[in-house]
Amino acid sequence: MKILVMASTFPSGDLDGSRPRFVYDLAEALTSHADVIVLAPHHPGAAKRERMGSVDVERFRYWLPASAQRLTPNMRQQLAASLLAKLQVVPFFCSEIRSLRRLAKRRAVDVVNAHWIIPQGLCAAVVRGLLGGRFRLVVHVHAGDVYMLSKMPGGRWIARYVLSHTDRLFADGTHVRDTLDELVGYESGAVLQPMGVNRNLFTSSRAGEPPESRAFPEGFILFVGRFVEKKGAVYLIRAFGRLRERGRSGLGLVLVGSGPEEGNLRNEVQALGLGDSVRFVGHRTHDEVVGYLQHCRVSAVPSIVDRKGETEGMPTVVVEAMASGVPVVGSAVDGIPDVIRHGENGWLCRQKDPDDLAEILETALDDSERAEIAKAARDTAEHYDWTRIARRYAVALRT
Repeated sequence: MKILVMASTFPSGDLDGSRPRFVYDLAEALTSHADVIVLAPHHPGAAKRERMGSVDVERFRYWLPASAQRLTPNMRQQLAASLLAKLQVVPFFCSEIRSLRRLAKRRAVDVVNAHWIIPQGLCAAVVRGLLGGRFRLVVHVHAGDVYMLSKMPGGRWIARYVLSHTDRLFADGTHVRDTLDELVGYESGAVLQPMGVNRNLFTSSRAGEPPESRAFPEGFILFVGRFVEKKGAVYLIRAFGRLRERGRSGLGLVLVGSGPEEGNLRNEVQALGLGDSVRFVGHRTHDEVVGYLQHCRVSAVPSIVDRKGETEGMPTVVVEAMASGVPVVGSAVDGIPDVIRHGENGWLCRQKDPDDLAEILETALDDSERAEIAKAARDTAEHYDWTRIARRYAVALRT
């Protein structure tokens, strides 16, 4: 079987951590079951063709000069911020359709696995029609695509069109699936399938200790993610302030990542007088994130439904923390409760509630609970290991 995986967000060959890698990890895991090719947009500095692990990667250019390509990654953010990105939408679709059609014929592709309904699912549905149903189409919905379509003129028609040409449908989390069902006006039949974790990376090796481990006598709480509203980092900062007020003076908070909300988050830290105990450490490589997870006291995932009614699917850091045996506290939104069972393998808190989050963090910091929770968390993470997900995925791709 030959599988062509499509994604608008895909890392470069060095896997430096600046771009999410979950589609690559899935593609790599699928190579145990099939030949896998990835089609992704080109970006400055990336090779047009390369071999990443066991995966062949081809990237299509959609604007000249290549250095002026602006639409990816973070397509929605780019569209909101850049006129040039808006001008590149039609060329992007045309280039992706042309590249997919050529590649599907040249490589005799059996299955196309499109991540995000738009643009990949739409392009794949169009090409499938042009080629007379030459390949099967499996679409994975992650969140941003559904929310974009729900606000876009003609979004319902686009979603229905793609789903009518789709053989199998996956969704990252419950809220994403329910939003899709509401958008199209019927039950889509999407199967819940969060992205996974390379469990051995988090359990078999001991990564280097980050400097923050020694900076804070009581250790640190860890946040990993983009600094955007739906990640809810501001509520974590406020909850951390509550913990400091309760006497946790030796505890730190480390935020790994970057994004448009960083300035606001830094201002919040200063306004609360937490400047000496909160560290913004920017992007870190995947291996460095492993180190932060293995050495933190608690991993916090304070996701929210934002002002636009949007949230995440199921953040991969949840299962990464579980694989590390670290207590994880997450908000009870979208796909997070699909994975975390409160008080068994982690803890759930109310979204946008710093007081409740602080209370739950206090519980998670209690050493008497850690061993039992950690074992259950590792058992849960095993279910989301990429090898298992790839096995289930491969069966779905075939049937």
